[in-house]
Amino acid sequence: MNAEIQVPSIFARYANNQTVFQVKGNTVGECLHNLGKQSPGLAKLILDKNGNLGHAYDVYINGESAYPNEMTRPVKDGDKLNIVMLIYGG
Repeated sequence: MNAEIQVPSIFARYANNQTVFQVKGNTVGECLHNLGKQSPGLAKLILDKNGNLGHAYDVYINGESAYPNEMTRPVKDGDKLNIVMLIYGG
């Protein structure tokens, strides 16, 4: 499946000033790993050492959160994925 991933603009400097990527994958995890192949610097920011989505991020598929089990969520052809930074504090 072909999908589009959009990352926050503050990450553009880690991705050759790019914020939108075309990736292939049947799940969110496959799409994120293919994103990492296109932009290893970006992958280091959003994926942990085990290749899972970092705890400070969420993924939305067509405007809906993929949480929980976001890495195994299916992706359909033409889906739009957004990586969102979570804000912690209190």
